Amino acid sequence: MNTLTKFFNPFWKNPNTSSSYEVIENEVIKASDLKGLTISGSLFSLTTFKNVTFESCVFFGSRMENCTFEDCKFINCEFQFTTLEHCNFASVSFSNCKWDISPIRKNRFENCRFDDKTSYFATKACNFNKLTSCMTHREAFRRQEGLRQDEIMEKQEVTATILPPIPSEAELASISTSMEGQKLAA
Repeated sequence: MNTLTKFFNPFWKNPNTSSSYEVIENEVIKASDLKGLTISGSLFSLTTFKNVTFESCVFFGSRMENCTFEDCKFINCEFQFTTLEHCNFASVSFSNCKWDISPIRKNRFENCRFDDKTSYFATKACNFNKLTSCMTHREAFRRQEGLRQDEIMEKQEVTATILPPIPSEAELASISTSMEGQKLAA
């Protein structure tokens, strides 16, 4: 397992300002697949991530502020005691992510896809995030399936079978009585 680590003490009153951070600032990270990386006690500031996939990564006791994420994916990632603040997310996908005491606040999300947990934390009113044209994976799936159903309906000839109306209880009783009468006659 690869680790980017700096000292972090979660029991201090404000661990995000009292501890030292490994600072990554004014960097551009492009077209990378980061798998199984543990990022601990790091500060990412004014850093741009383009077409980066974070898979099974753990962000522990870190801060990401004033960063830009474009066409990135977070898959099976864990955010623990990590703050994401004043970041811009464009066409970013979050899939099966876990959030433990990790605020997502004052960020901008455009055309992003969220798993249910990320959606919950990103849309909380107290976090002051701005979301534009974002949806959950569930909504995207429904929309995609809806389009497929529309295509199928356009290609298929619609035929309908008209069934007779369902008889009322009185009509059923009368039919039952007449059938019993026919059995006795036979």
